[in-house]
Amino acid sequence: MRIVHLADVHLDRRFVGMPLPGAKKRRAELKEAFRRCLAVAREQGAEAVTIGGDLWEDEHVTADTRNFVADELRQLPCPVLLIGGNHDPLLAGGNHLRTPWPESVRLFRTDQPTEERLGEVSIWGVSWTGGNLTSGFLDTFRVPDDGRTHLLLLHGTSRNVPAYLTGGVAYCSFTPEAVRRAGFALCLSGHIHAASIDGVVVYPGSPEPLGWGEMGMHAVAVADVGTEGCEARLVEVNRRRYLERRVGCAEATSSAAVEEAVARALNDPEPAATCLRLELVGQISADCEIDGEALVARHRAAYAELVVRDLTTPAYDYASLARQPTAVGRFVKILTERLDASEGEEREVVELALIAGLRAVAGRKDVLHVD
Repeated sequence: MRIVHLADVHLDRRFVGMPLPGAKKRRAELKEAFRRCLAVAREQGAEAVTIGGDLWEDEHVTADTRNFVADELRQLPCPVLLIGGNHDPLLAGGNHLRTPWPESVRLFRTDQPTEERLGEVSIWGVSWTGGNLTSGFLDTFRVPDDGRTHLLLLHGTSRNVPAYLTGGVAYCSFTPEAVRRAGFALCLSGHIHAASIDGVVVYPGSPEPLGWGEMGMHAVAVADVGTEGCEARLVEVNRRRYLERRVGCAEATSSAAVEEAVARALNDPEPAATCLRLELVGQISADCEIDGEALVARHRAAYAELVVRDLTTPAYDYASLARQPTAVGRFVKILTERLDASEGEEREVVELALIAGLRAVAGRKDVLHVD
């Protein structure tokens, strides 16, 4: 049996902090991403589609969007199995139960594993239902010894997922070993927005990245499941990309040199679908003035989003400045003496204060850059 698995579409996300036209555009993009996921299911000849939670954001989803989802799923020629995630829990009288689902959609309504049979394959789904879901059921649950292939559909965090992908919070934490011990051939997972396959744990990721912290792969998973074993692969579906790129500006003596380095770095094949954050690095002349806003304004139109972070450091001659019989000279002398006597974090703070003071005296627009 071929199963196409998707998760974490986050339809009707607010995109807080984004201007209203941009947020509206991003919400429309998420609907198109959902359509692309279903198109992959058709192209791959899926015999079932699974949705691993966070299909929408429950506090914001509209009836119009719920009807859109139902209409799109109605056009699939196969059953759809759906669980609630932490952003779209399956609540009594809630959005899931008020959606006009086609008969092909099967909801898992409880926070305990419930079986749905598809041919020789059993899919056990577990939904978030309003409280904090835990994976404690894996400690005691065992699939029946019936010759069938058993899969788990779960919205949670594998403990093998790197901490930087979890935001430091592991919702419904579980281990791949517990999944295997319970007898599941695969865990079709949701919650982590970067796609990955780690043994029995399959994350398709979100179909589209939702912000700067989501630079990994974004896909649907295609799982071929049989009594002889299971094989899963990822098919990328995202259009938008979030990228970070370092731009070396070492020894730049003027803003023109920095502008040339930035122009060379803007070489993306599809800038209109790219959110790019440039980090300017290196030690530059103390007289070199970098205007990040001007750099963005010059190139912004070509990109979906462009951010410039100035992380350069000015090459001040502290010894020469400290010898000057001026207030600046006295300031530099005091700070450099303290700098020489400091170490670790204190030294970093003193050096930042020294640079900020010199930039302020020079009348610079931005006096302090903290990475």
